[in-house]
Amino acid sequence: MLRRELLAVIFCVCFLSLFFVKPLKAQEQEIPERKIPEKENQVLLWKVPQKGAAALLPNISLIGSLAGAYFRDDPVGDQGENPSRTGFNFQGAELAIQSIIDPYVRGDVFLLFLEDAVELEEGFVTTLALPWNLQIRAGKLLARFGRQNTQHLEQIDFADYSRANRYFLGAEGFGELGVELSALFPTPWFSEITFEFLQGVNEANFASDRKQDFVYLGHWKNAVDVTSDLTLQAGLSGAFGYNGTDRGNHTQIYGTDLYLRWRPSARQGLKWQTEYFLRRKEDVGQTLWEGGIYSQVIYQFARRWEAGIRADLIRFPEETLSQWDFSPVLSFLASEFFRVRAQYNYVNTQGTSEAQHEAFLQVQFSMGPHGAHIF
Repeated sequence: MLRRELLAVIFCVCFLSLFFVKPLKAQEQEIPERKIPEKENQVLLWKVPQKGAAALLPNISLIGSLAGAYFRDDPVGDQGENPSRTGFNFQGAELAIQSIIDPYVRGDVFLLFLEDAVELEEGFVTTLALPWNLQIRAGKLLARFGRQNTQHLEQIDFADYSRANRYFLGAEGFGELGVELSALFPTPWFSEITFEFLQGVNEANFASDRKQDFVYLGHWKNAVDVTSDLTLQAGLSGAFGYNGTDRGNHTQIYGTDLYLRWRPSARQGLKWQTEYFLRRKEDVGQTLWEGGIYSQVIYQFARRWEAGIRADLIRFPEETLSQWDFSPVLSFLASEFFRVRAQYNYVNTQGTSEAQHEAFLQVQFSMGPHGAHIF
């Protein structure tokens, strides 16, 4: 109770500071930045320049997500930030505290306020001035596995995360305590390789209770501007660790991701995103193989309107049992700070008599300067 009350006080103080902290006139602080590809023009993500003493203060922001939902049958188990019951759902309020600590390090903390709990979504420090295009992050991290796992709820184009991503990486995503080393290759295009050394307590895959059992992850990302309007990004991922089913049993997850973005004007654009997952899990007396994929397309047909569709397919290890989803979505982007989204999910599981029907009406709002996330 004391910890919850303390977090509530911190939340109130940070929220009030959004309205009472005023910048002071002084010289603008120069901050070294690592060379990265052009950021996507995502709604609700922006940065406010600060000067003088105000530059020493952290950027504090709040992004809230609410959803009305209908389920033919309410889902079972932990759903993370995804809608979980028929009626009103508070998907969460993300409090972000971000600051340049000094010319060499920056800090980012993302607290997630849910209906009945407060969680540390991410909290890490990032180096800014290492030689040879190296960078280190350390703390609680969303693992660099694929694309969607690194994205917070406000970054995805749907009211819920893809079912394939949830099944293979967990309802709350693949987030662990650990350290990450990344390096940029000296190529004409953006090419980055990342290695992570993580704690290994992800219940979906790595639940070993031995202290010496860690997770090792690698990710290779490439991005290129095909034209001034067209960007292509592709990646490969792999994670390896013990799963806790028996002493010495391992889980291996492999993935590939593809992202295409075409934006000829502020009124028109297209985004296509696809990820494939393959998991090998050693269980007691057997080895299980299972795979899954999702693919989504979002088309912006007016300055404030987007429509899209997502399809998921999961192949379970029990013989040929499979599940597939079909999810159309329509979004109204009122401004940088507010949007409304309507979505329908059709879920069909082989071997069941009736399909699952789900419908969401989501509202998202943002307050304060929110720094850009990983591209």
